This record gives sequence, structure tokens and C-alpha cells, in this order.
Amino acid sequence: MADNTSSASLPGGEHGTSTIDISTTNTSNANVNNQTSLKSTNPLVWIDCEMTGLNPPQDKLLQIACYITDSQLTLLEPTGFEVVISRPQSLLSQMDDWCTTTHTSTGLIPRVLSSTTTVTEASNQLLSYIQKHVPEKKTAIMCGNSIHFDKLFLSIEMPEVVEWLNYRVGDVSSIKEFARRWCDEEVLEGLPVKKYTHEAREDILESIEEARYYRRVLFRGGDFKV
Repeated sequence: MADNTSSASLPGGEHGTSTIDISTTNTSNANVNNQTSLKSTNPLVWIDCEMTGLNPPQDKLLQIACYITDSQLTLLEPTGFEVVISRPQSLLSQMDDWCTTTHTSTGLIPRVLSSTTTVTEASNQLLSYIQKHVPEKKTAIMCGNSIHFDKLFLSIEMPEVVEWLNYRVGDVSSIKEFARRWCDEEVLEGLPVKKYTHEAREDILESIEEARYYRRVLFRGGDFKV
């Protein structure tokens, strides 16, 4: 029976008495290679949030929209999920001019003031919606534009939601930044036009549409044609 160990060479060419289990090392490397080479069919959880500002934890979540797609960006449910969180006027009065103007124009401020949904209730509702389509913990990733920012707010106010998902994220904005540097101009010219309404439901649907464009143009066997 062959010995699956080998003596280890120390610096300077000397041989030490320690041994390395080659069979274990090779098996571990093989497992890593297999894991990284397998394609994923896990769903994608698309989230967009509107907040009182850009500085957590002082600023707070106001509105959350969530859609879930399969791995090929097909919506699992056309209506998605949306919640508006109740916040006091005293908090809204601390918003800067940009947030006040934007959230007034979208009608979000009166919706926030009339909402009776607490942060805890909103978190439970969102988590239940995600679990309905993603029953296995840590399998789906959170996706969106600059999604790390939404994730930061969620990790503070809704950690249960973040903990249910994989630690990795799918950031459409990162794909766009790479495309701006590496792709032909015609690829950028074909991008879907965004409205930038800063309304959570519409914004996240636009993120999904942008991802579909990149999938079609950039991720189909190296075909970069529009």
C-alpha cells in the first residue's frame, strides 16, 4: 500500500521531519475547484430602498421594494413586494433639501406619515416574502444598483433579512462601470434609459431590466454584439 505522505523541504534545501498528507491536500484543492466551476441556478433577490438620507444609522429606511427572479432574470412573481414604514414628522423634518424635494415629488412623504407599519413589522413581512421563494438560507444573493448601500441600511434595521441571504451581492452598477471601461461604445449606447424616479418599486424593476441587457449583450458566450 502506497504511503500518501511526503517529506517537506525546508528553506535552504534541508529536509524536515514534518510530512504533508498529499491525498488530503489534493482532495481539498479538487473540492475548491469543483465548487468554483459549477454554475448557480439559485434565485436572485432584488431590493431597492428609499431613505431619509445617506448616513446610517442617523438616517432611516422609508420604503423597500423587492422582486425575486430566477437565475435567468425571470420574475417569480409579477407583483413583487413593497412596504412603506411609518416615521414621525420630526425625523422627516431632518432630511436635507434634496431628500425632501424628491420624496415629496414621488408622494412618499404622505405615505410615510399615514403608514402604520413599524420597522419590525416591515422586516418580518419582507423576510416572509423572501422565504416564500427562497426557503433555503444563504442560497440567494441580494441584487440591485449600488446594492451594498441598501444592504448597509438593511443590516442595521433589518439584520434578519440580510442574514437569510448569502454574504455575496450582485451589483449591477459594478457591471456598468466595467462596461464603461472595457466595452465598445455601441454597448453603452444600447443601455435601457432610466427614469431615476427614486421610487423603490420602479427603480428596482429598472435594475432588473438593466441586468437583462448586460446578460443578453455581455454574457452570451463572448458575443459582444448589440
